[in-house]
Amino acid sequence: MTDSDIAPGEPPASGADGVRAALSPLGELAQTPVSGHVGVFERVLTGLETVLASVEDSGGEGSGTEGSSREGSGAEDSFGRPAGAA
Repeated sequence: MTDSDIAPGEPPASGADGVRAALSPLGELAQTPVSGHVGVFERVLTGLETVLASVEDSGGEGSGTEGSSREGSGAEDSFGRPAGAA
């Protein structure tokens, strides 16, 4: 593990720095046997999910969860539009 990896329980860096830190394990692929690549990819995925969650949690009025002050029925697509909107 390198210094730039996101440790469990540690708040992730945000923005571009957080993404760079999450992607940093990819630099280990050349020295990692193919059988270990899945573990590297899982660490990258976990790091990216953590960064994304931190952005969603700090994103303004609400994170799209119950109790949000958004108008409408509360059902939204993955882009934050009301369900059924084009």
